Amino acid sequence: MKATLIFDSVNDLVFSKWDEGFLQRMKSFNEQESGNVTDNHNVAQLLSPIITSQRVMAAQFGNTYSSMQCKDNTTIVFDEWLDHVFLIISEQSVDDAHRELMDCKTFVQHICGQNVSLLHSPIYQEWLSVLLESRGKGDSIPGASGVIGESGATSAALNSLKAASKEIKCPPYNHYHFMLFVGDKLLALYSSRGSEDLTPPDLILMSIQCIAAQEYWKDKQEEQPTRLPWLSEENSAIVHTCAGAVGPSAPHSMHLAEIAPRIIFVILVDMELRDVGIATQMSNQVLSNLRRLLLQRNLEMLPSTLDALEGALKKTTDALKKNKAPANLCARLSTRMLELRKSCTTTTPLTPETTATAMHTALEAVIDHLKPDIPSLKMSQPVKELRTILAPYVDFLRVKAMRYFSLGSGEMDSGSLTLHKYVEEFPGLIHFVYVDRTTGRFLAPDMADCADMLSPDTIRGTVSRSFTYVR
Repeated sequence: MKATLIFDSVNDLVFSKWDEGFLQRMKSFNEQESGNVTDNHNVAQLLSPIITSQRVMAAQFGNTYSSMQCKDNTTIVFDEWLDHVFLIISEQSVDDAHRELMDCKTFVQHICGQNVSLLHSPIYQEWLSVLLESRGKGDSIPGASGVIGESGATSAALNSLKAASKEIKCPPYNHYHFMLFVGDKLLALYSSRGSEDLTPPDLILMSIQCIAAQEYWKDKQEEQPTRLPWLSEENSAIVHTCAGAVGPSAPHSMHLAEIAPRIIFVILVDMELRDVGIATQMSNQVLSNLRRLLLQRNLEMLPSTLDALEGALKKTTDALKKNKAPANLCARLSTRMLELRKSCTTTTPLTPETTATAMHTALEAVIDHLKPDIPSLKMSQPVKELRTILAPYVDFLRVKAMRYFSLGSGEMDSGSLTLHKYVEEFPGLIHFVYVDRTTGRFLAPDMADCADMLSPDTIRGTVSRSFTYVR
């Protein structure tokens, strides 16, 4: 039994993903036996007391709680971000459920940025849903975000990315990252000069994007991959990468293309809005704290919070001016700040709550500015050249991308790997996997390591059997 739910500021359910077990549990709470609890409206009604309690305890009393455990082993975990409540109801442990909730929140920040209202769109709902489904389909080695294969494949991949960067141009944006993912692992990364480094969380998020694309494409028989329904016609979208300690807030244009099954070419183009995103998120967080203080009537903390908000807004307007944003955005923020400070310090017809709401509306206009148009990239020819360059290594890389496969003794034997079968097929051969957690990469063995220890006939026989097993 599991449900992932997101409620907006008025407790409307904007995103839901649940299983049949959750619906059965909700039916047991419904007093009307004939009532329908399969839609968002009825589920929101049944859960509204819990959501309201969480909001009231957090906002008016400052007594926040992040989880609830029921006698029937039901676990409910909460988190709140930008006036939206994130909720997971399951039978997991609190730690596991909370970890999954943090991943869900990060996915929302990654695809929506600060504009969580985008989840009202069915496209964004499907996008978040497939990312949640793909979350557990990657490799389970913690901290291993890259794959190191045979040196020829690695160097060929990097050289192919460098060649592609000369052909794919996206003016006026000059900072970009070209990546090749094998399965969910990064094989090669080429960044333009002056680009901000991608953080390990960014690489993990991109690997999950690739897993989602691979899962959709794997059953397709077309020569050319079809459009991903949650992306644009060119399989592109605006995503947000991490920017310091504030989480995903730097808009990038993401473009995906399949080189071969389980091998994905990814382009991230920096939209040059990093400073605006960071400053806007800081302003939003301070404003959220201010509105909470107004609810609590905590007048002692009000002056310092107003000063913090004014400082954050100053950084926001400076970033907007540097980015040559419309002048009315900056003017509106300055005007709303004056009105807010005046209403909090003197007697005016406007209440502080009203001016705080007006400030929130002004910041929403800035957030809309953080979703620019997606640049169109001419990728057809570079993708063909990438396929040509990597063709000699595709079979090798596809094996590296596999996680589970049957190790049978013949074509008719599809049994799983057992100890006896392992000893029979590979007598005396020991495999090691080296995990370098400092760089987030791992090294898997290949037959070249055994060239000095085994006879040529043994190597040929082992390689032949190995390819038989994984085909």
